[in-house]
Amino acid sequence: MTPADRDGLLRYDELVARVYGERRMPTGTRDLILALGWVGLRDPRRHDPTVTTWTRTRDVLNADNKRMWQLIAEDAPRYNSRLTEADTPSGCQAPMVRAKRLCGRSTMIGFSEFDPDTGWSRYWGFCSRPRCREYGKPIEERARHSATRRPEPIPNCGGLLPLFFSWNWEAKYFKAAELIYTIHGWKPPTYGLSADEWPEVAGQEKPKAFPKLRLIASDGEIVKPPAPTIIRPRSVVT
Repeated sequence: MTPADRDGLLRYDELVARVYGERRMPTGTRDLILALGWVGLRDPRRHDPTVTTWTRTRDVLNADNKRMWQLIAEDAPRYNSRLTEADTPSGCQAPMVRAKRLCGRSTMIGFSEFDPDTGWSRYWGFCSRPRCREYGKPIEERARHSATRRPEPIPNCGGLLPLFFSWNWEAKYFKAAELIYTIHGWKPPTYGLSADEWPEVAGQEKPKAFPKLRLIASDGEIVKPPAPTIIRPRSVVT
């Protein structure tokens, strides 16, 4: 085994450990990252000049080109309100007078309230009972004002591919948005494309930066450089 092979093995082991340690990693994104890492660092064909990284990664995943763009689309950094509203109690959220629980009846009115720091939404719902509607009135008024002061939401999904690989991700996400309807109209968040760049949110574990493997793009595809280049974060002098 050559020194370069040993270095690639160590780098790949670091990548795998980091990927499996990321709890917010969707299955598809995880598979794509591991495949890209394998093709760039461990694949026996990684030095074959006739095979591009994109093509080889597609072969490793046994995926067609549409599936590859779907995987990139799934990682587009964005805010998904369904994730922040997933824990909303079902039914009317007005508290009962004598019982220590929420009303729970079917809701007749619903609205979202926005956090002034994160821009994230919280859904409220109330039934037609006069008491419950009365309880919800000040919350509805507060929510109405929160919409006027809502900042750009901090992304809460995607942004993991840029953690591990240096590439023109903005262009690739735009291309994926043209091809995959689930992120049609996607725009890059001002907070950055990589999840480690986003502001930390209370109760959320912020992903940590990772030494990046450089991917080179040519004619819309990833092209394997002569040897994988790991871009390590600069050390901070204190």
